[in-house]
Amino acid sequence: MKIAIIGCGVIGSALARHFAKKHQLLLCDHTYQKSSALAQELGGEAYENSAQAIEEAELVVLAIKPKDLAAFAGATSQAFKHAPMLVSVLAGTSVDLLHRFFPASLIIRIMPNLPMIYGEGVIGFVNTPHITEPRKKTIEAIFEGLGLLQWLSEDHLEALSALAGSGPAFVFVLIQAMIESGMMLGFTSHEAEKYVLKTIEGSIALLKASGKTPAELIAQVASPGGTTRAGLKVLEDSHIHQILLNTYQATFNRAKELQK
Repeated sequence: MKIAIIGCGVIGSALARHFAKKHQLLLCDHTYQKSSALAQELGGEAYENSAQAIEEAELVVLAIKPKDLAAFAGATSQAFKHAPMLVSVLAGTSVDLLHRFFPASLIIRIMPNLPMIYGEGVIGFVNTPHITEPRKKTIEAIFEGLGLLQWLSEDHLEALSALAGSGPAFVFVLIQAMIESGMMLGFTSHEAEKYVLKTIEGSIALLKASGKTPAELIAQVASPGGTTRAGLKVLEDSHIHQILLNTYQATFNRAKELQK
């Protein structure tokens, strides 16, 4: 399949590296040097004119900035007349709005997160009546290998954007604090990072394999009057649970604001 990727930033480039394994790539970016270097790396073809790439494509991945959508649509509307499928990764940009700009194309709105680069991502797809079951299977085959693929309502996509799209940043904040704590306790940064990452990996493995809830495992680790309980009290007194709830709510609220 010929896939045009318009916008070769972090997400566009990650998708390009995945698609290059099985598909022919047509790459375009407002900085031609960027798309040219990526094309050379992946064996694709770089285009200075996005309309030309779109005209040749069976599927178009739109990975530009949302604020540039109207100008892009105005410059490329004729190129979409052959009705290629359009995959949009634009945050806060609804299927209805995309359909108004590109009425001939089947619109597939997705929300990928960064861990997909290593095949451990979460990718949400907006489920619309226009996407048939056979078409879903085709789309899933194209994205297979990037992580968890999930069809959702558009409202739930905004929630997934907060939970899985922004979530890695919040996880990294916690990891950084844990590493700095290790350094405070006398380890080197390298040692602390090694111990923290293995602790997190082990904790996730335990949660998955045990069939227990996080609350049950907390109780299993933290014996009454012990060291873990002392640390948990600090987290409880700091209202860490409510802080995290507020963090995700603020992220979700901002996603809804962008939709407007």
